[in-house]
Amino acid sequence: MTEKKPAKMSKKDLDYFEALLIEKRRELVAAQTESTDSNTFHSQKDQGGELAGYSNHLADAASDYTSLETNFDLAAREGKYLVYLEDALTRIKLGTFGVCKICQQLIPKARLEAVPTATKCVNCKEETKKKEREESKVEMARLFAEQQRREQIQKSQS
Repeated sequence: MTEKKPAKMSKKDLDYFEALLIEKRRELVAAQTESTDSNTFHSQKDQGGELAGYSNHLADAASDYTSLETNFDLAAREGKYLVYLEDALTRIKLGTFGVCKICQQLIPKARLEAVPTATKCVNCKEETKKKEREESKVEMARLFAEQQRREQIQKSQS
């Protein structure tokens, strides 16, 4: 029997994806910098007596809060994506980029072009999601049964 050689992307493909990832990182950092510059928060009151960017009107305050919360969520999401990009660049340097961490087969280039931070092939990703959904269903059933049990105990104690 011949020993199966581990899957590995070609140097040409690794160079292509490295350039793609570096460009995506550059775009993300530029967008974050631009967003930070345009959303600078001021701790001093403006000339109108209100905090800069905030209103005394309840509906405006709620809208401001929602907008601020959305900006924080986006920043957190972008930060997480930046970590994924850096991880992908590290995998390129290690020569493991483009190899599914589950089945050890090459991830199709079309998938990597669509999701350059992917660590699983489509089949393994689908299987992982399927298992997560099943685990979630089991957890929800457990929580529901626990709630039912508590209600039964409360009824019996009444």
